[in-house]
Amino acid sequence: MKRHLWKEGAAVLLFLLLAALLISVLSAVLRPARVDYGAVWGPYLAEPEDSLDYLYLGSSYAYCDVDPAVIYGETGLTGYVLAGPEQTLSQTYWYLREALETQSPSLVVLEASALEFARYQDYTQVNVGYMPFGLNKLGAIFTASEPELRTGLLFDLYFYHSRWKEIALAGAAQALQPPHTDLLKGYTAVDGIFEEIASGPFTRESQPREVYEENLSDLAKIAGLCRERQVPLIVVFHPTYSQIAPEDRAAIREDVAALGVPFYDWSEDMDSAGIQPELHFYDPGHLNREGAARFSAWLGGFFTGELGLAPRPQDPENTAAWSLAAQARQG
Repeated sequence: MKRHLWKEGAAVLLFLLLAALLISVLSAVLRPARVDYGAVWGPYLAEPEDSLDYLYLGSSYAYCDVDPAVIYGETGLTGYVLAGPEQTLSQTYWYLREALETQSPSLVVLEASALEFARYQDYTQVNVGYMPFGLNKLGAIFTASEPELRTGLLFDLYFYHSRWKEIALAGAAQALQPPHTDLLKGYTAVDGIFEEIASGPFTRESQPREVYEENLSDLAKIAGLCRERQVPLIVVFHPTYSQIAPEDRAAIREDVAALGVPFYDWSEDMDSAGIQPELHFYDPGHLNREGAARFSAWLGGFFTGELGLAPRPQDPENTAAWSLAAQARQG
């Protein structure tokens, strides 16, 4: 009798394991691949461990404005933009926790326009859904995501089951391959010029005080995590024509200083990086490809000059990979 029960239990366990494996495979195949426009966890996790000098977090202002390959070409610094579209600070906290599982950067840079985001924005499915499954993703699901999205964030098939008609055999095989590094390093180039730039700068709408206080609390958690891991953190606003109101930026400066975090507000500083608004903005908030190249080259000088950041040693294979990325930008 006991042997019979043991066999039944083993059969049930085997069935559950096979079902979990099938669901995992189907989820990987049906979920769209993501290598640009933020939430690029696959290429990030393929980077050699502890090989990055800096980590750049934030919203689309980060991944459209900052090109790590340009920075490497100017300074030899290796870095990654691990940002997400309209990514809130509550989500960024969990991004940082997960990012530090494989990297020990010498600097974390937070593009902090999310201080004036709503509690939930429009891209939670992307920002949280593409995180590697584990405790940090679970934390993001239950503390930084809309409750109505949690089922799909826990089970990808809930969101993507209807894509089975779109998947070709080659696409399925590619989805099951191990992640690999790429030349983008988290950057996404956008091309074009915003023709109505002369009407700017444009002032962004302020959030209610209670929303700002929640965002500031999430920033404090990010700062606390950096202190715990002994990684310097700086908070920045990029040059932009979609600007937080000057009085709000002044308040942010005081609040960030109270957290003991250096704050650099470049919102109105176009000249340092040689940015010409009529040529270098894709839209009021994002730099185009040429604008990002200029800003990134200047940013590299800021890292090495103002902050004293120095490149860490790299093995020959990773040096060759970064050199190839830098050469691709020059081409």
